[in-house]
Amino acid sequence: MGKYLLSFTACPMRRPECVTIAHSYLELGDWKTVRAVINDDDILMIRSLSSRKRIGLELCKRLQTLTTNELESLASCDDSVSEATLCWIAICRTYEFIRDFLDDVVSVRWAEGLGNVTQGAYESFFADSTGVHPELDSLAEGTRTRLRNQLFQMLREAGITDSKDDLVPYLVPFSLMGHIAHEERRFFPTATFVE
Repeated sequence: MGKYLLSFTACPMRRPECVTIAHSYLELGDWKTVRAVINDDDILMIRSLSSRKRIGLELCKRLQTLTTNELESLASCDDSVSEATLCWIAICRTYEFIRDFLDDVVSVRWAEGLGNVTQGAYESFFADSTGVHPELDSLAEGTRTRLRNQLFQMLREAGITDSKDDLVPYLVPFSLMGHIAHEERRFFPTATFVE
């Protein structure tokens, strides 16, 4: 089993920026060129070049997991829920750590009728994960805190939890049902999918 990719600490979901990048990719057709435009033309409107590079690289890494059809949907969405759904799919495809947290914590708590995601549940998940991913043991306390904070923020931005970290039923936009493969329904543990 490979190491967890933990670079999601570089930025949260950043939905509007993802839409901008999707437009840019559809126009330019090349991820390297998109990253150059992010850095040189500041299409994300981030003042610091180092921040533009870091955030642009991370968002492009996520969006590269989307198909052309999904990127077209992201670029043409007319509502924030659909945009967030596609951004969340990209996040879940990119980071195994987040997928495992959804499987091992969020899905279980939802199925058991536990109404929230607690920091204690996260800490237990993190401690259990060190057995399979020993690289987690070497993380500084500040990095561990950023991982937790960023993950919880993205769960809120995705609409899986609310501002108090309570789990909420997720309503997948009808127009996006075709973009969610059966095996990827686990990305939305609080959603009900009608067969």
